[in-house]
Amino acid sequence: MAGSPSSKSSARQVIDALEPLLHPRRVERMRNVLAARTAQVVFAFESMVDPHNLSAALRTLDAFSFQDVYFVRYQGKQGISKAVTRGVHRWLSLHEMDSTEEAVRDLKAGGYQVLAGHLGGQDCLPLQQIDFSRKVAFVFGNEHSGVSPQTLALADGAFQIPMLGMVESFNLSVSAAICAFHARQKLEQLGEETGNAEWFLLDQDRKDQIYIRWLMESVRRAPLILAELGIPPVDGPPRN
Repeated sequence: MAGSPSSKSSARQVIDALEPLLHPRRVERMRNVLAARTAQVVFAFESMVDPHNLSAALRTLDAFSFQDVYFVRYQGKQGISKAVTRGVHRWLSLHEMDSTEEAVRDLKAGGYQVLAGHLGGQDCLPLQQIDFSRKVAFVFGNEHSGVSPQTLALADGAFQIPMLGMVESFNLSVSAAICAFHARQKLEQLGEETGNAEWFLLDQDRKDQIYIRWLMESVRRAPLILAELGIPPVDGPPRN
C-alpha cells in the first residue's frame, strides 16, 4: 500500500533525525539487510509447542531474508524463546494470531497462495513444483500432530518435502530451512530469467516502515528525541 505524501514526509523526518545517532557501520548493515528482504514468501506456524523450534526457525528465516512470519498461539502462549532467537525476532515482522482462521484469512487477503505442509495425500504438491511467481505462504503444523484438519480445509493446497530415506519427517526448523533455501533460490532464479533481479523485494514504502522500527529499537530514547524535535510518530508494520 503506497503511503500518502504526508506519511512519506514524516518517515523521512524520522529517518533523518535518528540515523545520524547510530554508528555508520550499523546503519550500513541495517540498510544492506533491508535491501535483500522479501515478502513474496511468508512462513506461518500453527500452535508450536516447543518455543525452541519456532525460535530456531526464525533465525533461519532472517538468514535467508524473509521478513514476515505468522504464528497461531498455542493455548494463548507466544511460543518464542528470546534466548534462542538471540535478538533476531527484533528484525522480523511477527504477526501473532489467535486462530488459524484469522491467519489464513489475513494471508489470503494479502494475495497469498496458502500451502499447508502435509506428509500424506496424493494431492500434496512437491516443494520443487511450487510456483513462486505467485505470492506463497508456507504453513507448518504442530510438532506432534502436524497441521490441523481445519488448516488443510482452509488452505489453497498442501505441499510436501520429498524424502528418500527411512525417516518419515524432518524436524520443524529443518523443514523451514529447506523451504526457505529453496524459495530464495527460486525467487532469484526467476529474477534472472525475467531480467528483473529485484522483482520480489520489498517496495520502498515498506522498507521505510521497517527501517523506522529498526531505528526506533536501536536508538536509545528514540521516542523522546522525536518528541523534542517535534517530529510526529509514523505508523509502521506490526511490532514483535
